[in-house]
Amino acid sequence: MPTQQQIADHLDLDQSAVSRFVDKVQLDYRAVSIDEIRITYIRHLREVAAGRSSETGIDLVAERAMTERVDREIKLLTLAEKKGQLVNAAQLEQAYGLMVGAFQTELLSLSDKLVQELRTLYGVEVDVEWLNEHIYGCLEQLSEYDPDSPRGDSPDSEDAASAGADCERVHRAAGLGCLH
Repeated sequence: MPTQQQIADHLDLDQSAVSRFVDKVQLDYRAVSIDEIRITYIRHLREVAAGRSSETGIDLVAERAMTERVDREIKLLTLAEKKGQLVNAAQLEQAYGLMVGAFQTELLSLSDKLVQELRTLYGVEVDVEWLNEHIYGCLEQLSEYDPDSPRGDSPDSEDAASAGADCERVHRAAGLGCLH
């Protein structure tokens, strides 16, 4: 069982380098012969020289492979962007926000338009507040939409069936057929 100083003399190193080496390769120098230590040290030097490991113990082959994968993914994303196959999420979110806002504005103005048109065309009086109540109900249901739910429904998807019945009642009250 050699000492670290004997190993250092045999490998032409200083004692601190031997100490770092046996710690790094997790070698119990007290339990092996000096020949086994020399062979382990030579194999370690070969790994470092071949570029398969570094002085810090990092597997350089795996690191290079990971770097190549990342570079390839970046190049594929760049290519897809140049081909116009990628969508800028921030721009898309802004555009959808504007579209939803415009839809909400149109829907909120619908009740006044319907009341006027029903009065003008058919002489039927409809309570604007009653229509607003249903429109706000629709908007509330749409605001609860959950795209991550199994069917992409809002929590009140059962109410959708009753919305169809409401539609029929509105059309009947106005003396119209249902538009479905």
